[in-house]
Amino acid sequence: MNCSGGRTDGSPLVRQPTGTSSPIMAILRAVATAENVDPQALDPLGDVVDPEALEVLLAGPDSGAHVTFSYADHRVVVTDEAVEVY
Repeated sequence: MNCSGGRTDGSPLVRQPTGTSSPIMAILRAVATAENVDPQALDPLGDVVDPEALEVLLAGPDSGAHVTFSYADHRVVVTDEAVEVY
């Protein structure tokens, strides 16, 4: 999964380690932090990416997956280690 456009050079606005939480929750928290809103105020993540497919792709440590997509007017980069919002 990769959306065209947007830049990811420079420092991210938010970098949220995925830790033990699901990648979906980490994405929602990181984007909400960048937007300074409650995660529930965001549009459904399922409108831009398949959450189940994302969970499978990023399952387990060291999956090596790298997913980039646009969400809430931000470029979101997700790996098995962290979520970065630009």
